[in-house]
Amino acid sequence: MKRLLTVGWCLFVLGGFGVGLNGVRDVGRLSRSAATQGSQSASSASSAPEPATVALAGHPPLRDFDTNPPPFEPAGVNDPPQAAPQQRSPAGRLTVLLLGIDQRPDEAGSGGDPGRTDSMILASIDFDAHLASLVSIPRDGFVVIPGHGNERVNAAYTFGEIDKRGNGPELAKRTVGQLFSLPVDRYALVDIHAMEQVIDTLGGVWIDNPKRLVDTAYPTDNYRTITIDIPAGRQLMDGVTAVQYARTRHPDSDYGRQGRQQQVLLAIRDQALQLSVLPRLPQLLPQVQQLVRTDLTPVEIAQVMSFGRGLDRTTDILSLPPNPQLTPGYTGPGGASYINLTTTYRSAVRQLVEQPRVAAEQADIGVYNAGAPVGTGGTAAALLGRLGLPVARVETAPQRVVATRIEAGSGARETAAMIAKTLGLPADALVMTGESSSVRVLLGPDAHIPVG
Repeated sequence: MKRLLTVGWCLFVLGGFGVGLNGVRDVGRLSRSAATQGSQSASSASSAPEPATVALAGHPPLRDFDTNPPPFEPAGVNDPPQAAPQQRSPAGRLTVLLLGIDQRPDEAGSGGDPGRTDSMILASIDFDAHLASLVSIPRDGFVVIPGHGNERVNAAYTFGEIDKRGNGPELAKRTVGQLFSLPVDRYALVDIHAMEQVIDTLGGVWIDNPKRLVDTAYPTDNYRTITIDIPAGRQLMDGVTAVQYARTRHPDSDYGRQGRQQQVLLAIRDQALQLSVLPRLPQLLPQVQQLVRTDLTPVEIAQVMSFGRGLDRTTDILSLPPNPQLTPGYTGPGGASYINLTTTYRSAVRQLVEQPRVAAEQADIGVYNAGAPVGTGGTAAALLGRLGLPVARVETAPQRVVATRIEAGSGARETAAMIAKTLGLPADALVMTGESSSVRVLLGPDAHIPVG
């Protein structure tokens, strides 16, 4: 039974959450009105050379580290000396951190380089709302790693393993939890090299590559580089090609790589569900067991599997797609790439997890000064932005109102209710009209914007 649950969980994680990433509801509105934060363009991260190695006390040099910090503050805060136990999600919700580890064969032994988690996806299951959400966390995000200072987020696993073998996933969970101020309940760790074998066992995966990808410096396990050339169009990829497709970033950027990783996960799920693949499952089973390491209990796995089967790919799965406006990039003088995980990005992630129905509405929000003191509109917009509700426009209303009210279409009901509650408005201040997804916040002379 445990083996079957492991296979079921693997297929769900490697595809069930990815299902419909070509058709899931991207929460794209979060980027349209977000101000770009950071001083450098994200395009500078697309062709950065390999960074230098770093030596830690009592440990051999580690690759892919850098000693030149970027010119912006790390995201997150350090834990206090006596860190409190991680919080659990409220009843009806489960968050799982999906980790894809990059470790070369010669690093796998005792005392070797633990590798980096170059694929990090925060998956949230909201059983009550019947929604699931996905967020790809940029591997180069500059963060505070509790107890270890400031580094890229994909190093949290590394430092945890150096502290104590097997502790990498826990430190990664704690880092991501304090980054977004969210509980991270469980993890699932996948060896990306083992994925090659699984994909080959499935008979390959079908990928629709939108444009030709040429990488003249694709890294190999022997610390050299090769040239890969993946043509555009729909094609059946074997394991090596599919992993190369998911891992390469030099042809565009890490943003493109995040999207390709999600695309490959979807393709694995689709191929695994083909009837022609079922006879191969006995061969696939031992590989799957080696592929996934998780702290999910058998009961939780069964719950997730049952939940996943009932999700509709177009309405029930939400995604915050990679976006350089929310997460601008920077390349340091040493060649290392960093990503600024802005306050707007972190608020958007938090809202997607905590308020998935609000995120699903993708409401068009406008704030209008209709008799309030000067500057009230901007203050209200800033408050809503911190809650993950970016405001598309702040204007002066053509007419004054006696009292503050909110006008909203039925497609933005959840968003309007959240704004009314945030502003402390009475029930009759919310006026529903029409079927649009727009929200008009009309601030009258009685407007009082909460601080914080």
